[in-house]
Amino acid sequence: MEIPGLNSLLEQFDAIDTQVLGMSIDSKYCHTGWAQGFGGINFPLLSDFHEKGEVAKKYGLWLEEAGISDRATVLISKEGIVLWSNSVGPGGERQPMEMLEKTKSLV
Repeated sequence: MEIPGLNSLLEQFDAIDTQVLGMSIDSKYCHTGWAQGFGGINFPLLSDFHEKGEVAKKYGLWLEEAGISDRATVLISKEGIVLWSNSVGPGGERQPMEMLEKTKSLV
């Protein structure tokens, strides 16, 4: 995911009452280093570290044989309903502008 691009779109997500969150199976300490590598992240990063991958498993994104979670975007309503999800695979990249447009079409 192009983080600087996503950072620049946060006001537009906010304008459509949408909270952007990042999540991975890494620890909060890994997240700190990762975010610093991008020059900072302007949205919360959640850790699915212990029990490793439990949230990913609940969304069908856990890749058991690899011991990792898939890269995906999941749009969830305030009521907790999954509105849309899209997987790009472990090495894939998400497109922030496409994420914004998809979100706008669903809210």
